[in-house]
Amino acid sequence: MNILKPTLKYFFDKGPQLVLLTIVPSLLSALLFSPSASLYYLTEYRDAYASNFAEMYRQIHSLPYDFFYLGIIGFVLYVFVLALLFGIVDRHMRIGEFTLSFRRAKTRINYNILTAVKFTVLFLVVFFVGDVLLAALYYLWVVALGSGAGWLVLSLFSRLLVAAFLIFFASSMLLWPPFMLHTGLRSRDAFRMGWRQMSGKVLKCMLTLLVVVVPFQIAMVIVGTVSDSTVARVILDGLAYAVILPYYVIMMYNVFYDVTGTERMDLQKIDIWSKKTRKIKGNRNDV
Repeated sequence: MNILKPTLKYFFDKGPQLVLLTIVPSLLSALLFSPSASLYYLTEYRDAYASNFAEMYRQIHSLPYDFFYLGIIGFVLYVFVLALLFGIVDRHMRIGEFTLSFRRAKTRINYNILTAVKFTVLFLVVFFVGDVLLAALYYLWVVALGSGAGWLVLSLFSRLLVAAFLIFFASSMLLWPPFMLHTGLRSRDAFRMGWRQMSGKVLKCMLTLLVVVVPFQIAMVIVGTVSDSTVARVILDGLAYAVILPYYVIMMYNVFYDVTGTERMDLQKIDIWSKKTRKIKGNRNDV
């Protein structure tokens, strides 16, 4: 099964509109949690030092201004946007109609919001655990080696391992939301079903995710090396959120429709809803 090609094809076709939908909550969310703070900290390896773990964690994640409440608002909006993305991408693949219409927003949110909340909370918890683990490893290497090249090598290796685990986790959980939404299964049963269906596909999904993650990581290394501007870093983090979320949802439904054997009407270039509507109107005119 080819996952990368159809995901990229759909993303380049409809992705820009979905990114615009996520841009505001993504930029706000970046004020609360930076997905790349631990990467930026590596660029300061010559000065890496902390007397305790709490200080190390604060150094990695500190911002020079206190806008955490905007970040909380951003994550709340992010949940609603995720619920919208579930509905937008699924409807397009299912009946061929792609619309960002606000008229359908209420229905999509009502139907998808609980799944979006579960999905977001789980990912936040797992990513936070990974973040804390990475900070603990950074601190361990500081205690053992002090700052310098040795600390940088071990810390970089630690970050690669934690990042690999998080990407593995994201890939493994790919089908959990659509199975909750479309089969009526409870969360635990939907997880089991999704896990079984991902057998043999996790590695391909990980590679597909890396295609969008790696360019942002490279850009973050460049920004962190040449500038210490917090504004630039927050904007880049926000853009990463805004791009990766739609990309992930697109990959999610691409894989879901494939494993369930459901025909994708978006590939047929047919809007079956509009077709039915035209047929009804035609019958009325005949009468």
